[in-house]
Amino acid sequence: MACLNLPLDIRYKPENMYLAGIIPGLKQPSLEHLNHYIWPLINDMVDSWERGIKFSKTACFPTGRLARSAIALAVCDLPAACHLASLAGTGSHFYCSACNCYHKTTYGRKLFKAHGVRYSELWHLPYWDPSCQLVIDPMHCILEGLVQHHSRSLLGLTMTTTSSSSASSSSPPAFSCDLGEMPPGMTSKELTQVAAIHTFLVTQVPSDDEDLEKLKKNLSHKNTGPLKFKSSRVFKIDYVKALVEWRRGKPFTAPQKEHGLDSPDALNRVRDVIQEITIPSWFTLAPSDFRSASAGTMKADEWRSLITVYIPIALVSLWGAGTSHPSDEVGTRHRAILDHTMELVCAVYLACARSTSAERAHVYRSHIARYVGNLKKIHPTFALRPNHHAAFHIYDFLLLFGPAHSWWCFPFERLIRILQRLPVNHKIGELEATMLYSFIKTSKLRCWLTIQECKILFDKMSAPKSTTSLGEELAEDPLDDSVQASPSTSAVAVPEDLYALIKRRTAILCARLKFNSLIYSRASTHVGNSQVFFYPRGDRLSSPVPGSIRHIYATPAGELTFAVQKLVPLDRHAQTMDPFAIYPHFPVKMYSSSFSTHLENVKVSWVVGHFARWAVSSNTVVVLSLSCD
Repeated sequence: MACLNLPLDIRYKPENMYLAGIIPGLKQPSLEHLNHYIWPLINDMVDSWERGIKFSKTACFPTGRLARSAIALAVCDLPAACHLASLAGTGSHFYCSACNCYHKTTYGRKLFKAHGVRYSELWHLPYWDPSCQLVIDPMHCILEGLVQHHSRSLLGLTMTTTSSSSASSSSPPAFSCDLGEMPPGMTSKELTQVAAIHTFLVTQVPSDDEDLEKLKKNLSHKNTGPLKFKSSRVFKIDYVKALVEWRRGKPFTAPQKEHGLDSPDALNRVRDVIQEITIPSWFTLAPSDFRSASAGTMKADEWRSLITVYIPIALVSLWGAGTSHPSDEVGTRHRAILDHTMELVCAVYLACARSTSAERAHVYRSHIARYVGNLKKIHPTFALRPNHHAAFHIYDFLLLFGPAHSWWCFPFERLIRILQRLPVNHKIGELEATMLYSFIKTSKLRCWLTIQECKILFDKMSAPKSTTSLGEELAEDPLDDSVQASPSTSAVAVPEDLYALIKRRTAILCARLKFNSLIYSRASTHVGNSQVFFYPRGDRLSSPVPGSIRHIYATPAGELTFAVQKLVPLDRHAQTMDPFAIYPHFPVKMYSSSFSTHLENVKVSWVVGHFARWAVSSNTVVVLSLSCD
């Protein structure tokens, strides 16, 4: 659990998170059994909300105060959300926890049959509303759901290693068949069997009598009532034979799947972008051999990098406006796939931004609506999934809770990874206690290290000896909008290009500095960390411009400042040919590959963030803003 009252920069640090418990065993609890594990926590939260908790003393209230707390939201992937709230699974007919969408009848106990929900301990909370508080997590829904499905299945970018059984179960139907209006008077069991018969009839089968006999056997196991729905005979065997003969006249297999990215040129272009692009050190680099099984399982952050940087730059540079194609038909097909992909790219960019607004949320919903709405048109053999529906509800949660960065699953997944790396004895019953106690001890140690005196003492005891102090040139985040040079650093002779800017022969020079949790370096130290967007002359009303940090120097007052060379814009004719210009919500623009001949002063507070750069040609580069906003 995380406390939403804490500022975002410290909210998800392990020492500030509460590990409520670890469920023992090799398997997760089934059905409502999870209620037994969360019951103590829910009871405490009910008391905290209804009666409150009296703290005898706090930092701001020496005489104590009464505090109340509540569970604002529960964030997890879709299967875990259904399990936690005792809802029907994502593969059931009640597939959404945020709305009343329903597509087929169900069976079971009365509560579950009518509403797709079982009893959950969370209903003890007087304010619990799963439609608002059981949020759709963007990390699982979009990055590991839509992005992975789009890249693997629709674009064919990555290889999948699925068994034959799973491949057959996920294969598209051989043909489409509308059952029409259901006859009145059918029971829920008969309606379920009608759906099963429909699945048997439209499933792909090889064109031989053996498979048709298998179909006949499957149909004979169904009741006579549902079989009557598709034929009118006297005996059950007659219904079965009539349905088999009807199936014999339909297509046996579905049309061949189409993949937009099936050319070696496109795949090689994506790999070239991954290998050649210049990015800062903090940005997640996608594996260059992402299409092979040796690359392993890609993480959510790698999917985000792939869909927001590498794939769009590669596809737009290959299929965008002004590019050539073997034929007009191929060009039209590739352009349609590109535009459809860019709808998802823009939606992901807006959903993962660290700031949002009602306008941004509406734009996100527009992109998702066009992406889902055109899916069957661009890729007619692929069916919609629960994640396609759930992605629409992220719009609602952006309005309710603000930027996804403050409530998505990334911090909790990192915490789970920390727990998994703890050394344990692998004995069920002892393992959970070992992990819990180790986490508590680590959190307490982290709290002690926040005290400056304790940190200095700990560094003297455990830090390795070094002849150079990184702290002298890599300062911690400042409390104001400037970074001061270390007093122990000596001035040195400045290069001629810097002398022309500052008119001083000596100055304190640094290789790198840290500001707002980002590391900025001069180009000779790290090219990626030197690429920055900044406001010219500090004018925040103007648009940020890209440049490269050539030097980091201290002013006479000791304030560290950047000496930056700007990228030269393209001429007006070249700007009209920019293929990225038609995607206004994707922050990419083409520039000349050359820099201005003079340096200019840029204060640290004028910098917006880093950018990624990829050379399209010898004199043109693509610049993509990596600003978290």
